[in-house]
Amino acid sequence: MKRLTLGLLVSALLVAGPAAAQTPLAMAGLTITSFQTPPGRGTTPPATQTPPRPQAPPPSTTPANPAQAPATPPAAAPKPPTPPVPFPADAKMGFVNMQQVVAESKLGKTGSARAKDLSDKKMAEIQAKNAAIQKLNQEVTAGANVLSAAVLAQKNSELAKAQNELQFMQQQAQTDVDNLQNELFNDFLEKVLPICEEVRAEKNLWVIWNLGEGSNVTAVNKGLDLSDEIVKRLDVKFPK
Repeated sequence: MKRLTLGLLVSALLVAGPAAAQTPLAMAGLTITSFQTPPGRGTTPPATQTPPRPQAPPPSTTPANPAQAPATPPAAAPKPPTPPVPFPADAKMGFVNMQQVVAESKLGKTGSARAKDLSDKKMAEIQAKNAAIQKLNQEVTAGANVLSAAVLAQKNSELAKAQNELQFMQQQAQTDVDNLQNELFNDFLEKVLPICEEVRAEKNLWVIWNLGEGSNVTAVNKGLDLSDEIVKRLDVKFPK
């Protein structure tokens, strides 16, 4: 079963704020009006200006007849799923990807969720303790030249105690998560291995290999993959 890694050695909490997006300013369109100087005395009056001709509206891009509108190309049909490769009738071996069975089966998903919940809970406790240590450290730093020697010594003692408690919490959290993962893994094997044996006997196979992470097989007939079959039977037998 894929193990969840718990980052336990938390020394500081870094919060990164989102970067502000810069929105470009749109240039406004300005209409510049030309002013004519009025004629002076004794000068020739200006010629009568011809009013501007009305401009014709721009041609419409929409066809007058809807039937003449260009047809929208149809969306490409989704590709049908690739059919599974049939299991060879004369095969004497098969394989199963146990990580896939854990990830896709209801039993595996339930176990993974339990492990994640415990990991998240332990991490939240460690983060809270770390925040308290940071606060104490800030108080000690700020009061180094202000607080009395007795008060400063008391805060340093509290800080050392909190740091020891944090170290113990980290170790205990890792132990608790490891214990739960081992318990879930053993429970999973107790349920899935008999089903693997059941499939092996039905297909009269010599052996079923586990080709999960770390396997050394270079190439294999995909039809020999029994992972989906194991997941289906596991979900039927352990639906909750």
